[in-house]
Amino acid sequence: MGFEKATDSWEEGAAALKEWLTTQPHLPQNIHPLLLQRYVHSTKGDLEYAKKIFIHGFTIRQKNPHIFGNRDPMEPNVQQVLQAIDMVPLPAVEGCEDKFVFYRLVDCDPDKFNFNDVIRTFFIIADSRLVQPDIPMNNGGDIPIFDMTGFTLRHLTKVILSTLRVYMKFTQEAHPVRLKAIHVINCTTFLDRVMYLVKPFMKKQVANMLHFHLPNSETLYDHIPKDALPDEYGGKQTIVKHKAEWFKRLESLRDYFTDNSRWDIDESRKMNNNNNNNINEMCGSLKKLEID
Repeated sequence: MGFEKATDSWEEGAAALKEWLTTQPHLPQNIHPLLLQRYVHSTKGDLEYAKKIFIHGFTIRQKNPHIFGNRDPMEPNVQQVLQAIDMVPLPAVEGCEDKFVFYRLVDCDPDKFNFNDVIRTFFIIADSRLVQPDIPMNNGGDIPIFDMTGFTLRHLTKVILSTLRVYMKFTQEAHPVRLKAIHVINCTTFLDRVMYLVKPFMKKQVANMLHFHLPNSETLYDHIPKDALPDEYGGKQTIVKHKAEWFKRLESLRDYFTDNSRWDIDESRKMNNNNNNNINEMCGSLKKLEID
C-alpha cells in the first residue's frame, strides 16, 4: 500500500494508536489527531516503534517540567526568546518535498540568552509544526538550518549541560519527524568548542547528517534549493513575513499548549501488566503498515 500518497493510511495507523492508548490510561488520552499521524508517518508505519517513541517522548516531557512545562506561547519569557531568536518554519518550494526550519540570533546580547527558555521555546515551535495540516507527511525530511552569526563564546558559557542532554535525547530518540540533514552556516572560529559540548550527546547517525558551511560560502546551495532560503541568503523567503505568521499560529494554539490533558502522564492510573492489552492484539494486521 502506497502510504506516501494515501492520507487515509496515516489516519488508519493513527486510529490504531488511539485505540492502543485506551489500554494505557496513565498516558495522555487527548492527543491531537495530526500528532498521532506524525508518529505513524515518522516511523514509516511501524506501530510498535511509534508506540515506543510515544512513551519515551512523553516520559521525557514528564521528567523535565523546566523544559516541557509552563508552555503558554504568550508567556513573557517565551515571547522574549521569540523576539531575540528567529525560529521560523519556512514554506515548501516547488519540486522539493523537504521541510526547512531556520534558526538565527536577532539580538546577540548573551545576557538575554537564557538556555532553558530557548530550549523550551524551541519545543513549542517544534510541537506546533506537528499539528499543522499544511506541513505534509510525504517522502521529504526535516532539515533545520542554524546560522551561527552573532553566537559568541559568552553564549556558549550559557549552555546548561543537563538541558542540552534532554534536548539531544528527545530530538534524536523521541521526536516524530523524519530528520534528513542538519546544516550549520556561518560557522564560528570556535566551532570545535561547540562540538566538544554537543558531540558526547550526539548519535553517530545524526552526526553523519551534519553539514558545516563557512561564512560567505555557497556550499549550502549544493544541498538545499536556493528558493527555499530567506532572501538575505539569496533565496525567496521573507523571514519577517513568515515569523509574523507563526506568531499568529502560536497564539491560536495557546489552549492546546496549556491543556495538561494533552501532555501529562498520571502514574497512579497505570494498569498492571496482567490487565494491559497488548498492542499486537489491538492492532492485528496494523502492527506494521507497509510502505512502498
